[in-house]
Amino acid sequence: MAMRLLRRRNLQPPFDLDALVADYASVEYLRFPHALSADGITIGIGGKSKPQILINSSTPKTRRKFTLAHELGHIIIPWHTGTIISHTDCVNTNFEYFEYREMELEANQFAAELLMPRDWIQKLNKECNSLAFLIRMVLNYTGVSRDAALIQIFKTINTPIVCAWVGDNGELKQNYRTRTAPQTDSLCGKNLFESKSFVTATSEETFSLGDRIYKSWIFGKIEIIEVEPSAWRNILAQILNETGKQELLSSINAILPAKYSSNKDKSEQELCSLIMRAYDGRSKYDEIISHPLFPQYVMKRVKELRKKEKSNNT
Repeated sequence: MAMRLLRRRNLQPPFDLDALVADYASVEYLRFPHALSADGITIGIGGKSKPQILINSSTPKTRRKFTLAHELGHIIIPWHTGTIISHTDCVNTNFEYFEYREMELEANQFAAELLMPRDWIQKLNKECNSLAFLIRMVLNYTGVSRDAALIQIFKTINTPIVCAWVGDNGELKQNYRTRTAPQTDSLCGKNLFESKSFVTATSEETFSLGDRIYKSWIFGKIEIIEVEPSAWRNILAQILNETGKQELLSSINAILPAKYSSNKDKSEQELCSLIMRAYDGRSKYDEIISHPLFPQYVMKRVKELRKKEKSNNT
């Protein structure tokens, strides 16, 4: 719905949100009573007269902007009616009523897509040479908070990236990952400034946003040259014997074909890269994936699966 609205109005960031909302509602900024822990209120949705939006002026500027877009979402989404008291951080708040929570989530999604359209982020990503530059561009153009920008960026871009907000002592404060990036278990309980967190990362970047330090890992295509003559079963047995991780045999053998079956359309090298990343970031596989023969295991197994599939189709 947000995308349709932007296309209909021929808008893309940066645009005047206040002017856009004024076409749909009257807006007033005021300090809410302390007992009312809300970001905004929209009154008269679906009524005969123009709805009224009240925004809590005691919240930060970035939050007020997101809240205004959130309230517009309540007005635009057809099944949102009446008076709605909004909490934009509804994910972290306990609500008794499921329907209310769902409406808040829908309005949040609308706000994120309105302020940071996915096609605009994807286009911007192609023009940026680093994650830090992309985030700063989104922040400069939209005026949203760091957290809102990071969440939307990592929901949108296809590049395999993990990003961590790092504390003063190198500890993990929060992490974000794109859907094709490795899991992030390995980030916990270590100094991220000093420790190696991912085996398959092709580059790293450390940058600051305001008073926060972030570290990101980018995962490019892994080039594997088949050099080991042994069969994949023998290679895996050798890896398990040398690492003492025989108890992981079943899970290792389960992850690879599962990842293969959902990515059959990819090239052989892309498949191997995806599969390697499927093990990376999970602490229990650190020694396995770090073993020099592990890429050979992956490559040989992928070749065998492709050969079997081709044989079954003839």
